[in-house]
Amino acid sequence: MIGNDVVDLGDPESDIETHHARFTDRVFDAAERAAIEASPSRERVRWLLWAAKESAYKAARQEDHSTVFSPLRFTVRLHDAGRTSVVVGHRRFRVDITATAQYVHAVARRVDDRAEVIYRAVALDASVPESEAVRALAITTLSRAWRLVPDDFSIGREQRVPTLWVRGRRGSAGLSLSHHGRFVAFACRVPPSWRHR
Repeated sequence: MIGNDVVDLGDPESDIETHHARFTDRVFDAAERAAIEASPSRERVRWLLWAAKESAYKAARQEDHSTVFSPLRFTVRLHDAGRTSVVVGHRRFRVDITATAQYVHAVARRVDDRAEVIYRAVALDASVPESEAVRALAITTLSRAWRLVPDDFSIGREQRVPTLWVRGRRGSAGLSLSHHGRFVAFACRVPPSWRHR
């Protein structure tokens, strides 16, 4: 299981002034709101928390397709040393976050997940529709990493969850795709037992 989310901090949608006045109360619990208010970079922390929730939702949905995104049910906690976790019901996710001046990228996986390798990438790409750009980013990155040709890969969908196919075979590698504003991003989790050759 893996989920990822990217937020373009320069996109007009990321300006909190464009959101409903009650957006923060509907999306973030008291501890999350306190973390936002305590930060000198409130907007960045707001979208960091949002990306953590979204990425955990995508990971949770891979396990249970009936999972519904209700932001207040996905509780984010920022821990010491930059660790972040998200809890929803009985499930707990570790979230790795990259925050730059231009974007926030979150990658979530179950805390008990023993993935052998996680591939991830973020790219600035407005040349083609986002859905094409994010698939191209994933395929290009994975084909280089695995020393295969891009034509060996395809990306499908099952119940709105992306699936990775390599040489006509669907493997157990988890895949998550994301785009917002000028950015596309992906994450791929390869379990220890999976072989792509």
